[in-house]
Amino acid sequence: MSAPERALRQRLDTFVGEWRTHLGQSWDSGRAGLLHEELERISEEAENLGVADIADPALELTVFLCSFAATGATPSAAQRQAMATMIDQLAPPPAKEVARPVKRAPVADIRGTAFYLCPPGREIEGLPPYLGSQRYVVRPFSAPEAMVSAFAEATPDLLLVEDSYVPQLHNVLEALARTREAHREPPVCIVLAEAADAARMLFAQRAGADAVVSSRDPVAIFARMEEALEQRRNLGYRVLVVEDDPAQAKFCESILRHRGISTKVCPDVASVIPTLRTFNADLVLLDFYLPDGNGIEVAQSIRQEPGFAFLPIVFLSGEQDLDRRFDAISMGGDDFILKPVKPRHLLMSVDSRVRRARALATSTGSNRGERRGILSGREVFVQELQNLIDKAGESCSALVYIGVDDIEALRERISFVDVSTLSQQLAAALASDLPFARPLCAYGEFAFLAIAQKEDELAMRDALTAARERLVARTWLSSDDPLNLTFTLTAQRITTISRVEQMIRRLRQSTLTAQASGGNCVLLELRDTTVASEDPRVRLVRAILRTPADTATTVLEYQPLVPLTGNLTEQYIARMRLKPPRTSQAILIDADEYLPLARSQGLLTQADRRQVRLALRSIQAAAAGKPDLRVFLRLSSEALTDSSFAPWLATELRSQNLQPGVVALEFSVLDLLDSAPSDNAIETLQRVGSRLCLRMDDDSERAQRWLSHTSFGLLQFNRPAPVAKGSPWSGLANNFARSKSMGKIIIASGVDDVQDIGEVLKLGAHYASGAVLCDWLVDFHFDFAQAVL
Repeated sequence: MSAPERALRQRLDTFVGEWRTHLGQSWDSGRAGLLHEELERISEEAENLGVADIADPALELTVFLCSFAATGATPSAAQRQAMATMIDQLAPPPAKEVARPVKRAPVADIRGTAFYLCPPGREIEGLPPYLGSQRYVVRPFSAPEAMVSAFAEATPDLLLVEDSYVPQLHNVLEALARTREAHREPPVCIVLAEAADAARMLFAQRAGADAVVSSRDPVAIFARMEEALEQRRNLGYRVLVVEDDPAQAKFCESILRHRGISTKVCPDVASVIPTLRTFNADLVLLDFYLPDGNGIEVAQSIRQEPGFAFLPIVFLSGEQDLDRRFDAISMGGDDFILKPVKPRHLLMSVDSRVRRARALATSTGSNRGERRGILSGREVFVQELQNLIDKAGESCSALVYIGVDDIEALRERISFVDVSTLSQQLAAALASDLPFARPLCAYGEFAFLAIAQKEDELAMRDALTAARERLVARTWLSSDDPLNLTFTLTAQRITTISRVEQMIRRLRQSTLTAQASGGNCVLLELRDTTVASEDPRVRLVRAILRTPADTATTVLEYQPLVPLTGNLTEQYIARMRLKPPRTSQAILIDADEYLPLARSQGLLTQADRRQVRLALRSIQAAAAGKPDLRVFLRLSSEALTDSSFAPWLATELRSQNLQPGVVALEFSVLDLLDSAPSDNAIETLQRVGSRLCLRMDDDSERAQRWLSHTSFGLLQFNRPAPVAKGSPWSGLANNFARSKSMGKIIIASGVDDVQDIGEVLKLGAHYASGAVLCDWLVDFHFDFAQAVL
């Protein structure tokens, strides 16, 4: 045993002794908080040392204690007994107890606790014994006040309430909400009625009941109870952890899973959106710095996806800069957790954010969704469908209509009460069997709409066919008297020429026609009718700009800025060209060609960020041997008008451990005249710390205002078009003189012959670039010492 491990075990022995003493006395919240902090430190150190027999039980106890330490709540007798059990697992008990270990009943023998509220003489015969045979502990109560008092001792998993107590049900549930632990879901509440009365059923549901059962048969009641509990379990928390550090991801997963939260890990940016579409997460834990992107960019991508606009996002980072943290929140995050992650903070943040999102989804008058977020409201569904139409991409997205077959026969068979129950079952089943289809929306009786997304047509076809088979294989309403249903699914691909109402009407009519012929099938129309008429260059540019930035599809080249009267070396102008996959350098796509296409597709921001990210990677790789390196990056005006670009750039610089001065951001005055960014937008970008350069590709009077703008300390003039007599540069003499009088640094680009060098020297340019000085390079290996003129 190593010295650190020996010291850790000694600390653990001291801790266990103090906790056992504390449990034997009256509960002291302050003392409990201090002991909880010590346990967190022990758990973290055990994890670092790889001592699993301490790390695992310590983490379990840490998670259990965090709600009491955070809220100051006093544990019940049962909860204190559970703590004692966990402490026994954490360290050996005293020696006299080791010889005769106490046998405890396995937790698995008890499935849950049910509180049964029923007036005297109205009990359902045989119900408590039958539930007991199914491993449920049943506690009977004859008055609501007695049940409310019992909430202080234990929180039930199930409430069974006779319908005569429905008027008091709302107050009972409110009392339970005040006493139950913050991390626990409320119990499933079932009202037991003697008859299927529609008015009383609605009254019970408004009071807070999850279901109303009119049968007095214990077997039927148990079947409905199990069904409601299964629906509740299917709606448990699901958290996506986006973290490239395996140890950190495992730590977060362990904390969440000990609390019963389902988790999935994404180690990179590229897999986040596809995973979200299949995992159906309630919350995303997002690392601020990732190897192939940053959290701000990922958060924005999530927010742009249909169905994820209100998905809670919690950032994880060791970032201490308050401005960066505020930027993360303003750019789409909901919370920010500092590393090293504290289990208590993580659990409280996840719990509060998911609860708030679900409360918004179920609140009165909310359009965001219904019933725990399974179903979206129609207005939200239509808006998200329209958003997807506007940005229809390369993947296969389809509007899906799901209809239950033979509704007339179904209406004759089931009661009015069962209609509501079946509708809830259908919604839960669709959420489970079509995890790739979000959002879901009810559309008439026993019909639903969904937006499904898959990689291609074949994957969509297979997924929808398999989903229909799973739905048909289910049994509905009751396991004792099962109802078998068949379904017809129709789907139409979403394209940029789609129209929302026309698509819905067409799909509904196709479904009704298919059902009239027998139904129980899948009808698909997934061919993209816009592809044949679309310019292949548009498709190519769109496909490249929507993929992660890499050198396989993008080429960055650099041209040195040779000092004329300036003093700095190691400065380069960058240009980005797109490279179609699996092709040679001969057909690279220049900016003059791809930028207009990117603008028409709304992808200029992606193009700018692609160039910045690749350039920063190159600078970071070369920075060790070139401390004075600076690269000029030509960006669109969208970088100024997009409020998220400045914080994104700051995050990218920090993630590459680069100073802001390594880049100068260059903007076209023509572009600025069209977009007219505000001074506030320019100042926001300027605060990042990078230099701003203005490319004077317009000599109109309107452009003169920008020439004198104080934020642009660097001006670039390109070689003018040839003139009949004299030098083409002579027409820029006034602009050069005016710029120098304002203290601007002047760059002359496009210097392609020896005569140009003499002209720009005469005009007083500080730096020059062009083919006569050096052609475009693939790296930063230009010898400035030999090029000074």
